[in-house]
Amino acid sequence: MHLNLTIDQGNTAAKMALWLGDEMKAMSIVPRLTPETVQRFAMSADQRPKAAMYCSVTCRGGDLLNDMRRYIPLVTRLRADMPLPVKIAYGTPGTLGADRIAAAAGAVSKHPGKPLLVVDAGTAVTYDYVTADGIFAGGNIAPGMSMRLEALHRFTARLPRLEMPRQLEKGNFMGTDTASAMILGSAYGIIGSIEFYRRHLPDDTVTVVTGGWASMISRLIDMEVDAEPDLASRGLNSILIYNEHIQQQHAALHI
Repeated sequence: MHLNLTIDQGNTAAKMALWLGDEMKAMSIVPRLTPETVQRFAMSADQRPKAAMYCSVTCRGGDLLNDMRRYIPLVTRLRADMPLPVKIAYGTPGTLGADRIAAAAGAVSKHPGKPLLVVDAGTAVTYDYVTADGIFAGGNIAPGMSMRLEALHRFTARLPRLEMPRQLEKGNFMGTDTASAMILGSAYGIIGSIEFYRRHLPDDTVTVVTGGWASMISRLIDMEVDAEPDLASRGLNSILIYNEHIQQQHAALHI
């Protein structure tokens, strides 16, 4: 069994992970990716990775991928048109964010055969639906926690600029002053949206929450959720494994 490297580049940080099969062996979260940072992490294990999958919400990464190809045999950037363990039914698959594909694949790998509501609560928040037979049916995009607070400050005359705290007390959902009203309004606006989407999906739908605010949401929401902060990384690894199986099957047919 060989080692895989996954890189999930978000808006504010990047997650690098090393996988042996479906088991994560190491993870590093960095504010900025450089060729040196990636190589140092990739070479930190006892064996070299044989495959790597890169996912980014930006359009950058070409130089990084070229550098990785010097020491990793197979380096791939996630695309909607490549073989995937989920079928994309999005109307414009070329515009579907790679992070949303990776999160959907990660959710399917954790809950195969189940309909899924996949919520990625980061800088923005996405609410995506994957059917029980693995079809990415669509989803919505909305401002994330911090973005909501910043918009309230920027587009009003007197509301202050606030930072969203990482923990809130459950049960206290109505603000008692301007600051708490803004913070709770931002948090429960997202939680209310999750509950809305869940009510309109099949009864056996599993709700999987990821992103920087997954921990807060899982503590505050009044429904069962699977909080998985490394969902996109898990999905990238599952896509690597899926493509490896396809290649093995193709090779077997030509023996």
